[in-house]
Amino acid sequence: MDDELARLREALRRREEEQRRREEEQRRREEEQRRREEAEEVARASQPQPLERYLETCHSLSLAIRVVTDRSLTTQGDTTNPVGRIYPQRIAEWYDFPARQEEIWEQLSNPSFANNPVFPSPHQMAYVKSLISPISSEQGLRSFERDTVEIAVQKLVDAVSENTQLRNSLGLRGTVTFESHTNLGAVDNRLSEPLERMSLAENSSADTTLTTTAAIRRPRRPAKGKGNRADQFCIYRTADGANIPAMAIEYKAPHKLSQEEIVTGLASDIQPGRDVINKDCEGFVLASRALTAAVVTQLFSYMVGKGIRYGYVCTGQVFVFLYIPDDPATVFYHVCVPNLDVIEDDKNRLHRTAVAHVFAFILQALRTPPPPQSWHDAVERLDTWDVEFEDVLGKIPATVRKDKERASPYKPQRWQGFTRSPIQTRLRCKQASIKSGLRHDDDDEPPPPSPTADRLTRSGRKPATSGASGGATSGASSGRGSGGEREGRPDIQDRAYCTHQCLIGLALGGPMDQSCPNAPCHGPRHISRVDFLHLLRAQLARDRGRDADSAPLYLAGAVGSLFKVRLSTHGYTLVAKGVESANRGRLQNEEDIYNQLSAIQGRHVPVCLGLIDLVLPYYCDGRVSKHFLLLSWAGQPLSKCVDRVDKVVVRDAITMAYTEIHRLGVFHRDAEVRNVLYDRNVMVVDFERAEVRGRQPLGLLSPNGQTWKRKRPQKQGKDPFTEELQQVVEDISGCFGQR
Repeated sequence: MDDELARLREALRRREEEQRRREEEQRRREEEQRRREEAEEVARASQPQPLERYLETCHSLSLAIRVVTDRSLTTQGDTTNPVGRIYPQRIAEWYDFPARQEEIWEQLSNPSFANNPVFPSPHQMAYVKSLISPISSEQGLRSFERDTVEIAVQKLVDAVSENTQLRNSLGLRGTVTFESHTNLGAVDNRLSEPLERMSLAENSSADTTLTTTAAIRRPRRPAKGKGNRADQFCIYRTADGANIPAMAIEYKAPHKLSQEEIVTGLASDIQPGRDVINKDCEGFVLASRALTAAVVTQLFSYMVGKGIRYGYVCTGQVFVFLYIPDDPATVFYHVCVPNLDVIEDDKNRLHRTAVAHVFAFILQALRTPPPPQSWHDAVERLDTWDVEFEDVLGKIPATVRKDKERASPYKPQRWQGFTRSPIQTRLRCKQASIKSGLRHDDDDEPPPPSPTADRLTRSGRKPATSGASGGATSGASSGRGSGGEREGRPDIQDRAYCTHQCLIGLALGGPMDQSCPNAPCHGPRHISRVDFLHLLRAQLARDRGRDADSAPLYLAGAVGSLFKVRLSTHGYTLVAKGVESANRGRLQNEEDIYNQLSAIQGRHVPVCLGLIDLVLPYYCDGRVSKHFLLLSWAGQPLSKCVDRVDKVVVRDAITMAYTEIHRLGVFHRDAEVRNVLYDRNVMVVDFERAEVRGRQPLGLLSPNGQTWKRKRPQKQGKDPFTEELQQVVEDISGCFGQR
């Protein structure tokens, strides 16, 4: 009996032990499965994302916004004296904004773009989300927008730029960066202080110098200052070195400008002169209109000051997109609240996320040509308003801002009629016609005229290349894309530059250069240089429309901006270095130096046709040029060409160029790599600081294997010419990676 009981107990123990082993094995299997799943999840979270998932992740960051509402914990802004700002006569709703945005998304309908997992991983985005702080100031808003919108948009534009098919269809010739200023060429791209040469005449008559006191009228818009400084700029950096301001951004902390105030203030069109200026801000509605008119005017003044057509006001919660058409008296607006607009049952819902909105908006801006000079002329005729947003805000009682009973509600947007998208996420909607006047679903009244008719769509054309003696079609602003021939005549950016030899013939009355690409337009013989300058000056005063034979190149230096110009009647095509009135003396010095270097123009320095004082100013990136120095095209900065030139040949050429410059008694005083251009030939430029000295250089540099040694007849102490030559050769060696 006892034995039987023992056997039963042993069997029970074994069964329990087996059960424990099975349970332990199950637990181990489940633990291994959990670990595998966690590892797979970590791996997935570390993998780059395709477009749709990336936009969803970006939207989750937008939803994570936190706004500080406690007044004691927020910035209130400094009280400032109101500044005279150019203001629009009309602030009008932009009814075809949805159609314009969806047009971009339709062009992006490319599987290779949508399905390519090249965007930051969920793990990276989660880290960004962990850094988000509550917004209590404009500085906090800037940080939030930089981390959640701007960096993401930059990556999207980069991805489009790397996709050959999309890059060509959209006409992209570079990518974008977000900067707090637009002065990106003052140090390394001092290309606008380049290209120069001979002068109109020595010190001859007024007829020859082409100056006029009547033309020198102080422009109402300063080149620098409050009128030209937005919180942020989107800069289009093209492959040929241009830095084009494409969009301006104004941040307003949400506790200073609420969603209700924006929606109410922009519930209908505003004519500031009639509706806001010198009006009392009684009640929530009028106060909201005053605040929105002030912030739109503030950004508008920055935009027209920089020659920018696109911009937006951002509070982190609300985006007010602005567009200035060919008539700058009107600015069009569209209000978006992305966190309310993204609706789950909408197949194109991700188009209305903050990142997607700004991305498509920037592509709109990059495809739109810069405004013509006539646009700037029209801006100068607009009135000014002494307004500062903080001043308007400070005059509105807190009780008025809190009384929101009459506030206009925001209606989330559903854009119907768009069927092509790289990221449609839900059911496909019925095909519907795309109307330029798409509005909210319950709007009944027909829309007024939209800015679409003013838009000039650019298709992508190949970026121009520069050819030294063969006429580059260059330029920089060609990077904005173009539609080839416009009505009337070819785009100035499609024109080839005249050769150096051709312009020497024009300057000195020499023979024609039959190899010049523009020779058929020049006639049987050159006109006189004086006639050329008179004709060009008169043309620059009247030919200022969209198809003008002049255009900014968006290549700038410390004081100068480059323009491409063509004398329409005779086809002479060259470069103009423009400066403001305050810098005319520096430009005059440059012309004098080119006169001194007349013997080597076209070989070591550009050809200069002379200096003219303009009848009307020329505008580029906030600068108001009143004086042009006319020069032959000399190429691109050498620093951008190092991968396609022979370093020994280039060093020899630079040594020879500076030796010849010094032989003629000219001391450059800014002999750096940035002032050396290359276009199948090396040219030294930027002589605005140069001076003529009587002493001649002591010797020449010559190569000796991989080293460079000075041949000195005798030691005579430090010689500035010798030191300058040594310095530039050292800099060039550094440019090629040799120290």
